[in-house]
Amino acid sequence: MKSDIKVRSCLPSDAENVLKVHRAAIHETASSCYPKEIIQDWASPITPSKIKAFADNTVVGEETRIVAEISGRIVGFGAIVVSNNELRAVYVSPSFGRSGVGTVILQELEQLAREQGLSELHLNASLNAEPFYQVNSYMNEDFEEHTLHSGRKMPSIRMRKNCN
Repeated sequence: MKSDIKVRSCLPSDAENVLKVHRAAIHETASSCYPKEIIQDWASPITPSKIKAFADNTVVGEETRIVAEISGRIVGFGAIVVSNNELRAVYVSPSFGRSGVGTVILQELEQLAREQGLSELHLNASLNAEPFYQVNSYMNEDFEEHTLHSGRKMPSIRMRKNCN
């Protein structure tokens, strides 16, 4: 399956499909670890204004975003913020979970980080994603509360990895 995965830069035209992957991953994968209120705030409905904001941010935002495709379909995406050594996101469509897509995205993001001169990445992992990052050599640092756009607090785990 990994050989079928193609990774490329995220384009503004990918916004709606990326947001669909994001919403599905949270509603179907993360819902086992969080209450309904957090899930709804974390992955609110996709609106035209949300699609436009994401597309605009793809061009001028602080994130470096990539997408993973299988047969031309976006099945996952990820992002880093080089300016603060942050692994911002790795999301995979639930129908492609545990098939290597997340690992391919993560490895590509780590390579991009190294190319930008970063020696480590850190992230706030969701509770459901902690085992994935541990398998990929990320170390737990502390429990944190991530604040969602709504202001609601979401339990998360601060993790870090040396990328050298």
